[in-house]
Amino acid sequence: MPIYRALDRETIASVATAIGLTSSKIPPTATRVVYATIQPLGGDIAFCVDGSTPTTALGQRIVEDDVIEVWGQNDLANFKCINDGGTATVEVVYYGAGG
Repeated sequence: MPIYRALDRETIASVATAIGLTSSKIPPTATRVVYATIQPLGGDIAFCVDGSTPTTALGQRIVEDDVIEVWGQNDLANFKCINDGGTATVEVVYYGAGG
């Protein structure tokens, strides 16, 4: 069973419009990253991982302070989120193998 460790992090300060993860922090650029945990603070968010642009009517929801995991290069690259009624910031921690 692989053991993963935190490799990087970021705070997405504004999700007033749909935004994705920072490209330099995910594969293929960040080759050791396998998955990310994502937590909205200060409000709920809507998100998509299929390349769609989330809106208040489209996408899955993460309620404030919940945490999800997004796995794999494709889903990390296609992840986008937007506020779902509040003014959330999004905390992201990237995990992978090695040091």
